[in-house]
Amino acid sequence: MAKKPKPIDLKQETADISAEIAASYEKLAGKFREKAKRAADKVKDTKGEEMRAFHRRRFELYSDAATDLEDRLRQLQGSEEMEGD
Repeated sequence: MAKKPKPIDLKQETADISAEIAASYEKLAGKFREKAKRAADKVKDTKGEEMRAFHRRRFELYSDAATDLEDRLRQLQGSEEMEGD
C-alpha cells in the first residue's frame, strides 16, 4: 500500500519562500550599496578624469541596482502584508 503524501500548507510554504527571497534581496542590495560607496570613495581619490568617470559610472550602476532591489523588496513585503489580512 502506497503512502499518502503529506499535505502541504501552501500559505506557510509561500510565506517561507517569500521570506527567503526577501532576505536574499536585502543581502544583495547591501552588497551593492557597499560597492557603490567604495566607488564613490574612489571618485574622490582619483585624479585622472577618465578614471573618475569610470568610478562614477560604477557608482551609478551599483546604486541603481541596489535601489531596484530595495524597491522590489518593498513590493514583496507589501504583498505579504496584504495576504496576511
